[in-house]
Amino acid sequence: MELVPFLNELTTWILYFFIYACIGWVFESLWCSVRARPIHFINRGFLFGPICPIYGVGAVLMTFFIAPLGLNWFSEILLIMLVCSIVEYVASYVMEKKYHVRWWSYDNWYNPSINGRVSIGTSTAFGIGGYLIIHYIHPVVVGGVSGFPFGAKMAISVVFMIIFLIDNYMSSAAASSVKHALKGGHVDLTDEIKRYAVNYYRKQTRKTRRFARSILRKMKRAQKSAIRQLKKTHRQLKRAAKKAQDKSLLRQKQIEAKIKINQARLRAKTEYLAKRRETRREIAKVDLKTIPKKTEKLKKNSKL
Repeated sequence: MELVPFLNELTTWILYFFIYACIGWVFESLWCSVRARPIHFINRGFLFGPICPIYGVGAVLMTFFIAPLGLNWFSEILLIMLVCSIVEYVASYVMEKKYHVRWWSYDNWYNPSINGRVSIGTSTAFGIGGYLIIHYIHPVVVGGVSGFPFGAKMAISVVFMIIFLIDNYMSSAAASSVKHALKGGHVDLTDEIKRYAVNYYRKQTRKTRRFARSILRKMKRAQKSAIRQLKKTHRQLKRAAKKAQDKSLLRQKQIEAKIKINQARLRAKTEYLAKRRETRREIAKVDLKTIPKKTEKLKKNSKL
């Protein structure tokens, strides 16, 4: 009998995961589609289905660990920002190491980031969004999920998990087909990767194969452009560092020259003073020798 409450709680959290993962996919796909030029629909995320697992993981962590702490709003937002940033950074790092491709990148001058994986802007948005989820959205989700009986929740969870695992397998196979061609990429190629992955399963016609090759060429060009830009920035930094080093060396040589000039002046002044003292001594000696002669002359003149 104790197994039923455990399974009921487990299926409830599984449903929470899928609900928030789907909400995150809707939000991010709409956001990126509106920002795209020209505007077109972008299926964000690693999977083919309408789901972004990273949002589900973040929401479950927030509602399970952070919400019960009862923190004030500011501390709660900061903690949510930290947790979501860690989840996002780890997910980006693991996926790039496995597939050699980045699904997102924040390398913008106006949005400071850590290695392009997490940024201040997105972390702040996650913090505010997480606060809204905990206090406003999650109570509604809890009310909706709790209305389902245990059997229905179990069946829905099993079906969702099966679909999720199949989608993971298919998406991994498609992503693995391009990882060697895109090894070392450091730009956001989510849209191109998704289109290529879809065409991975549509290779029946020549038109589809040509489209897949064109997508691959675009991704390679984007990768080469990013590498060229990185090398250019590296060269500029090296030149700037060399100029700064040359300026510091010139300044150091100028200081050393001034020190040598001052030392030479001090030596010349010292030698001059020493010679002047010697000259005065010689003059004084000569005067002492001539004093007796002068006194004798004076005596003779006085006798006369």
